Amino acid sequence: MKKLSVLALVLCLSAGVSVAQFLPQQSQQTGTQQVPQSSPSIQMPSISGNMFTSSSEFFKNLQSQGLLVQPPPYDRTVDTNTYVLGPGDIVNIGIWGATPISYNASITPEGSIIIPTFGVLRVGGMTLAEAKAYARDELSKQFKNSKITLTLIYPRTFYVMVGGAVAHPGRYIVTAFDRVDRAFTLANLSPGRVDTLSFLPNFSLRRIRLVHSNGKTQNVDLLKFYMTGNLSDDPTLSQGDAIVVPREDMASGSISISGAVRMPGNFEYVKGDRIKDLLELCAGLTELADSTRVKVLTWNGSSYDEKIVNLEDSTALYEPLPVNSRVVVPINRTKVNDYYVWVTGEVKVPGLYPISRDSTKLATIIKLAGGFTNWASLSNAVVLRKADPSGYPYPGSAMYDTLSYLYKANGVSSEQIPYITDELLMRLHREQVSTDFVKLFVDNEQKYDCTLRSGDSIYVPTNHHSVYVFGQVRYPGYVTYHDGWSYSNYVEEAGGYTDASESGKVKIIKGGTLQWYNSGGATIMPGDMVFVPKVPIKPELFGWNLFLSTFGAVASIVTAAATVVLVIRTHP
Repeated sequence: MKKLSVLALVLCLSAGVSVAQFLPQQSQQTGTQQVPQSSPSIQMPSISGNMFTSSSEFFKNLQSQGLLVQPPPYDRTVDTNTYVLGPGDIVNIGIWGATPISYNASITPEGSIIIPTFGVLRVGGMTLAEAKAYARDELSKQFKNSKITLTLIYPRTFYVMVGGAVAHPGRYIVTAFDRVDRAFTLANLSPGRVDTLSFLPNFSLRRIRLVHSNGKTQNVDLLKFYMTGNLSDDPTLSQGDAIVVPREDMASGSISISGAVRMPGNFEYVKGDRIKDLLELCAGLTELADSTRVKVLTWNGSSYDEKIVNLEDSTALYEPLPVNSRVVVPINRTKVNDYYVWVTGEVKVPGLYPISRDSTKLATIIKLAGGFTNWASLSNAVVLRKADPSGYPYPGSAMYDTLSYLYKANGVSSEQIPYITDELLMRLHREQVSTDFVKLFVDNEQKYDCTLRSGDSIYVPTNHHSVYVFGQVRYPGYVTYHDGWSYSNYVEEAGGYTDASESGKVKIIKGGTLQWYNSGGATIMPGDMVFVPKVPIKPELFGWNLFLSTFGAVASIVTAAATVVLVIRTHP
């Protein structure tokens, strides 16, 4: 929340508003002359020679008379039915007759407008609309057959008090167009600076109290204003107002919203909060939200009571929520469309590509990726799919023992079990999708154009034009590919068999599918592997060796014992 508060203050400052006329009372010591509450000395030019064509010219004229005045910022056209005139407002009186006359006058501290050749109009406390009608009625008595206008030129300035959990409590000069957030921002600025934020206390943005001069109080929710921009949550200031900013108090009560909303969060509770208020604080629902099954959890003192509400029913939006309520907005799974696949390796434009559920084909994505590069190895390209790792056996597990039993029951020898285990380990966490890149993209056999799923990875390796030879050979490693070579050629190129090799059971492992073939069962292509296994120790041979080693150890012990006895007898 503090980060959001700081962000809100920065946004206020970014409006580019001049602060010269709004600094707190102590800044007036610098000698800067402010607009006076009454300006009887200002010359009132007539339309005949010095009529102001715009408010900016009016401000320039005031500055030429030694007054430092800057036009205030406006966020909307003034509402003549709500704006109340008071001391310091500058208005224009227009008398549009045979000889047009225009007067600019400041409302005096007594609430009057002084008009030469006419007298005084008492408009203080009237709304702008009421003052317009009053001036028209009164001036028409003297200036018959003339159109009478009263126009607000410059709003008055006045003091408001800002206190509580702000960096610099005190009185601040504002205009009648300024709102609570303006005074709140000024009270948290470093003195005399608009580009540096002071140390900020832990203030509340939702429970600010605006106290009017008549004693009436209203709650101001600036957090909601910052989230929605709704000016009704940021009321304008009036003369004599005081702003009291309490500290944030989450411990006394909070309210939260989570799930399919744009900015989930836990917020300070304000009495009368509704789901509508929470939706405004969190910036609304996402496109994936299921607004018909929103879960509302209310605290009963020991646990949460759960209720499902339909936000399409407007009555649910406006029903007050108790303190410490929790609102959870579920995702409508039928709207989820975040489907994608990864394409890596030797394609022209690798990256993340969106797909449609159960309809996007492999060839479509390869086309989006720009096709293959000149270095692509199609025979080794694969489509990998996420798999459930809990489905894989591991040594010591019941599944591993069961598989070992099944291997043996189906005639798989003990020495072949590690091969199968290695293959499982190579595919751990990933499963291959059944396809053939060569047959699809070279031979154009469409049955290999598989349908992709979200999370699939398409990997097209580089064709290194080599074959990997490992196992019981003298120099394991990559051997340059030669068209037409058999496995024996590659073994010979790798230094030949070792003494422990079982040359009759050489295996060829295809680089793309990782399928195992007997030495004569597959044509070797770039990226394939040649594996030379080790001669297994036969059980009967192992037993004979064990007998011989045991017999030798016993014979050694007997010989040593006989030697000791002989030594003892020889040397009594």
